[in-house]
This record gives sequence, structure tokens and C-alpha cells, in this order.
Amino acid sequence: MDKVNVSEIMLGFLRSLKQERGYSAHTVAAYRRDLDQFFQFFAEYANVVPPDVREVNKTAIRHFLGMLTEKGQAISSVARKLASLKAFFKYTTRFAFTEHNPAAGVKTPRQPKRLPVVLAEDQIARVMTIPAQDNFTGKRNLAVLELFYSTGMRLGELLALNIGDVNFARQTVRVYGKGSKERIVPFGDRARQALENYFSARKQLFGDLTLNAPLFISARGSRVSRPLIQKSVTALLKSVSEQEHLSPHVLRHSFASHLLDHGADLNAVKDLLGHNSLSTTQLYTHIQIGKIKEIYHQAHPHAEKNITQEVR
Repeated sequence: MDKVNVSEIMLGFLRSLKQERGYSAHTVAAYRRDLDQFFQFFAEYANVVPPDVREVNKTAIRHFLGMLTEKGQAISSVARKLASLKAFFKYTTRFAFTEHNPAAGVKTPRQPKRLPVVLAEDQIARVMTIPAQDNFTGKRNLAVLELFYSTGMRLGELLALNIGDVNFARQTVRVYGKGSKERIVPFGDRARQALENYFSARKQLFGDLTLNAPLFISARGSRVSRPLIQKSVTALLKSVSEQEHLSPHVLRHSFASHLLDHGADLNAVKDLLGHNSLSTTQLYTHIQIGKIKEIYHQAHPHAEKNITQEVR
């Protein structure tokens, strides 16, 4: 078999992720970066330029992961890169570019379990008072915050929304999740009011709204970018919390945790979040257990101090 151009195989693989599996452009770009990094490493490792996919073996992949670890890459990043390689070589095996998947037998590094970062309800209330309501940007940012917290949607899902996805009569929004799976999520009165105020300001600046127009736009009138929303929302969250790892995803975590705190059914929360597996949603029950232990320590006369230490 003649040497096959790795770049061409990679393009076919990335195309399949988008067309067959419905992955977002952001996710596809992450796969591309992971594969580019590996094949740059492998070209030097095997001293073969351009690299040949048939030359890749389990040992090379393990050395690649070891190199990442030595450079201080987080375990979660190393695990993601291995997942990208496993998916890629599954594709090359499927289309007979390789005889087997060299990444299949490589074990994913164990990640220490870290509970999701969640804001308290009073912190959520405070952050909603921060965006200025006398200008377009402030009204848009409040609408973003309220819709995030009211629906628990992912950042990528929010960025992809169009005006036509919002149904004000039913107070629901149509969300396209991972794999282009569609779900309908309700939103509350606060989110509805924030969206209406944002639309009013938007009309004054940019004219009438159309159903296929982006739901959230920048001050220049184009669809908001991921960095813009990440930076804006994270800055607002830092105004009310000193926790680490603050990001727009914290509003999704808070949405789920607060629903469960108020007695929501776990399966219902799973469907609202768009999780494929109930085990993913169950992670939020650990937060509840932690809160219960803290309450126990504070209230029970025979409670041991090490219970609180365990939670922290």
C-alpha cells in the first residue's frame, strides 16, 4: 500500500465528525489541534516526514502521553487527546487506512473527581444586578446570564441560538445539543423579561428582528463569539465569588444543583441538561450530600469536626 497523506485522512475524519456525528465547529477544531500535535510529535519520534499512519503503534502513543504529562498538561487534557486519537484511529481502521486501532488498548489516565463549581442562590441573585441596564451591552449581558441560569444550556448551545428558537408564548427555547440532538427547555419570567428588554434595545440600534438572525449579537451587530461571552460572563461571576474555575459553565452547574436542592426529579434534570447518561447528572447529587454533611455538623451535638473537613 502506498503512503497515504495524513492530512487528507484527517480532513476526511474531521468532516465525518461534523456531518455524521453533528459535532460543533468548536469541537471539531479541538480534535484537529489534538491530532496536529500528535503527528508533529510522531514525525520527530519516528523520524518520518510526512508521518505514515500505519507506522503509529501503542508505544508511540504512550510516549506522546508521557511527554504531555512531563510538560505539566492536566490529566483532563491528556485524557481528551487520547480520546481524539482513539476516535481518529477507529476511523482509519473503519476505512482500511490501518489494520487496527493502536490507541484502543491504551488506558485513559484516571482523573481525580472534582465536584462542579456552583454559586449559592444569593450569589446568583447578586450577579443579576450587576449588568448596567441603560445600554445595549448591559441588557444583552443580563439576558445571557438569565437564559444561562434559567435553562442550564451549554455555552456552545447558547452561541448557536437564533431568534426563531425562542418561543415567548410558551416560554421555551429550542436547543441543539451534542450530536445535533434537539430538546425544548422552558425558561422563567426573569429570563423572559431580560430577553424582552434586550430585544427592545436591539431594535433601536439594528432595526426589526428576523427569525433566522442570531439571538445574541455584539455591539457591531454580528453573532457573539465564544471569547466575548466567556470573558463577559466570567468577569461578572468573579464580582460575586472568589472560587477558582469560574466560567459560563458555572451557571449550568448552579442551575442543576439548585433544581435538585428544591426537589426536582433527577431524570427531569438529566433531560433539561441534555445528558445522555443519568450517571453524568448524578454528579450533582454529591454536592447535595456535601451540603447535608455541613448541616449535620452545624446542628448535631455529637457531630465530629472531621466530617466538615471531609467535605472541604
